[in-house]
Amino acid sequence: MSNSLLIMVSLAVASIGLITWQHSVRSDLIRARRRWLQASLLLAAGMLVEGYVEPGKGEMLRLALGSGMSNAGIALQLTIIARVTGLKPPNWLWLAVGLVSTLDKLLPYRPLMLMLESAEIPLLYLAAAWLYQRAERLVSRNRFSPTALLFLLGALLFVWRDASDFYLRLQTAIAPDSLDQLHQLALAFAAAAQVCGAVGFLNIVLQRQHNRLEDAANFDPLTGAGNRRALQYWLRTLEASVERVCVVMLDIDHFKSVNDRYGHPAGDAVLQVLAAVLRGGIRDNDMLIRYGGEEFCLLMPDADIEDGMLATERLLQAFRQLAPLPKQPELRCAFSAGVHEWHCRQQDFADAQQKADQALYLAKQSGRDQVRRL
Repeated sequence: MSNSLLIMVSLAVASIGLITWQHSVRSDLIRARRRWLQASLLLAAGMLVEGYVEPGKGEMLRLALGSGMSNAGIALQLTIIARVTGLKPPNWLWLAVGLVSTLDKLLPYRPLMLMLESAEIPLLYLAAAWLYQRAERLVSRNRFSPTALLFLLGALLFVWRDASDFYLRLQTAIAPDSLDQLHQLALAFAAAAQVCGAVGFLNIVLQRQHNRLEDAANFDPLTGAGNRRALQYWLRTLEASVERVCVVMLDIDHFKSVNDRYGHPAGDAVLQVLAAVLRGGIRDNDMLIRYGGEEFCLLMPDADIEDGMLATERLLQAFRQLAPLPKQPELRCAFSAGVHEWHCRQQDFADAQQKADQALYLAKQSGRDQVRRL
């Protein structure tokens, strides 16, 4: 293996880590950024140790130490990606990978040592391909990840390199010179994978920051329902093929008395319970909006007024049966609702929403705890 090339790649990895840390400063994931820099420097240090190895006494120990540091750095990067996407690998996993990568170079049984050594990088790269694909799908909403593809190709290349190396080194203690070009190609792929991995990490942390800011702007923090800004975005992006939407306006009956008797925290709990009931009883493509105070709006695309009436009655029945305050089991709440069918191509949404509001007013006037249509 070319020591100079390995040293150059290690310096590139360290530089990429520093640049990634610097350019992710806008992200609120401070710990992830710091640990990514630590992982990059650990990986670079391990490659430097391997690159400076000279034949002679202690060569295998230095190789083992360098390999352990490098693989621990890669594993730490993967742990960070996993945690950013919601997985929870143990904190010690990267240390265990580094320890195993160090010790397997010192095994006395040569075939087992070569087999374990050959499997390390391909396994790490396959894990990286899966994690980056998951991250692109969950965080960035992309179905395809070029970074994942590069790591997958890198894993296949390392399998090819290490399989050839494994077979030939079983015959001799020294890797043949014919594998030198394959080693260099694998190192070039490793450098490219690090560049793409760093860019992928940068994209993930900034996209996650963007998603958090967008959620804060579009969703009510108390109930998790959308707000009026989210409603406007939903209306702008409503598919042209949708011809009708069932609009439901509803609010909790005698909500002020709940606040007055039990306090505002109790009122907040009632709102959260209602929002959970509504979210759990509607379709994935329906929209729930907290319109203001105790008033909510439900939007059901491709549903007629009969569908809306049935769905709202079912939600009302579910809400009636709940005791929203565990410490006050005697408390039962209900809501009144108004339903209107919005014909998207013939009527403005503001007019449809006003009609649903009028139906809600009729429900209130008729004694509450009911669903009316208009």
